Amino acid sequence: MAAIKTYLVPVDFSKTAEKALAHAVRLARENRAKLLLFHGIEEANAMVPFQLRDHYFRSLEKEAKDHVEKLISRHRMAPKSYRVVVRRGRNVAQLISQQAKQSRVSMIIMGSHGYTGLSRVLLGSVAEETLRYAGCPVLIVKK
Repeated sequence: MAAIKTYLVPVDFSKTAEKALAHAVRLARENRAKLLLFHGIEEANAMVPFQLRDHYFRSLEKEAKDHVEKLISRHRMAPKSYRVVVRRGRNVAQLISQQAKQSRVSMIIMGSHGYTGLSRVLLGSVAEETLRYAGCPVLIVKK
């Protein structure tokens, strides 16, 4: 008997991420796979006093979980078809890749904002960076 596949879907609550999620939901239903909805919170850019950091990040984590619950409802996902992970760290692409490895996912399905030129240089590309770090296939869904 074959193992059940799991697809990791990073969600940042953008339209592009939601499009990738819709694609992942379709693929998961077709292949009887499970989804791992992942939200990464980047700590590096937080301009928060040290004393308030834990409270600040806990509130961001709660807010992210609330947003994910809305996505789950909107996509009519069955309760046993997914799980949710919210993590924080210095680099979201590395968090995604680490979670994929730790959870032994079959594939990462993620959106790309499609920035080019100066925008890409300034903003970077989490999708591109995830491709470099990931040890499994990565499906990029364009906007």
